[in-house]
Parts: sequence; structure tokens; C-alpha cells
Amino acid sequence: MSRINLKIIIIMGILSSIFGMFGCKSNRATFVAKQITIAQLDNELELLRAGKTEYDFIGITSNGIDCIYFVKNNGKFNIEFEAMVETQIPFIEKLKEFADKKGFRHKMTTYGNKPRYNSDTPAPVLLIETNTDLKETARLGAEIQSLIFGNSNETKYDVVP
Repeated sequence: MSRINLKIIIIMGILSSIFGMFGCKSNRATFVAKQITIAQLDNELELLRAGKTEYDFIGITSNGIDCIYFVKNNGKFNIEFEAMVETQIPFIEKLKEFADKKGFRHKMTTYGNKPRYNSDTPAPVLLIETNTDLKETARLGAEIQSLIFGNSNETKYDVVP
């Protein structure tokens, strides 16, 4: 199985889990993601850098909308955002503007995931080519969560996967 196909399957599972947490509750056992504050992001990125995570990327989200992914790239990190639900679409432009102001290249791509809104095309993914080290990536993640999504230092994030 190719790396891209595996990543697509993983992302679909992650998003299904996240959206499942916000849906109807049942008596069955549910998956509980590890929770962190933004101050702990660098610890999670260190685990990712050291290869101590299940995959070569992690994401953080407080509500399923503000989900940003940190992806290893030759010893550095890039940041991605996938619009799986309609309310995420406006954030793509805001994140592009953020990347432009910071001088980061960005491009649109897809992992072929079917969005949960009416669309004939796969869910769009914004790849921000930060190519930054661990500390700068954590700082950028905190800045994105604050400026783009309006989250605070006290916001609790689920770490996915």
C-alpha cells in the first residue's frame, strides 16, 4: 500500500473519530484522544521528530474545525489543513494569507478524502511549506490557533492520531 493511500486511510479514520465525539452519545466505550494545551505542542512534536508516534504526522484540534496537522519533512516540519466540513472552507483563505505574510510557500493538494459537504471533488488540503524546526513549528502552531481560530493558551486540544 502506498504511503499516500495509507495517509488517506489514517486521516479518514482520525476525522471519523473526531466527528464521532461530537455526535450522538451512546453507552459503548469511545476513543479518548490525548489532550494537551498549546504549551505542550513542542513535546508532541518532539515525539513525532523522534519517530515515537504511530505515523509521520500528528494533528491537534479543539473542536474538529481547527484541526491542523504537523508533517515531518526531511527532519523539518510542514503544516497542513484539510477542509472536511463546510465550515472549514473559509479558513483555507485565512491560512493562505497567514502563510503569505510569513513568507511561506503554500499549495493546494488533496488526499482524496470525500468531504462531508456537497462536493464533486475530494476535500481540499492546504500545505504550508514552513520547513521549520521543532521550536519554530510549535510557535507557528500556537500562532495559527490563536490568530486564525481564536483559541487561547488554555484551550484543550486532542492530539490525533
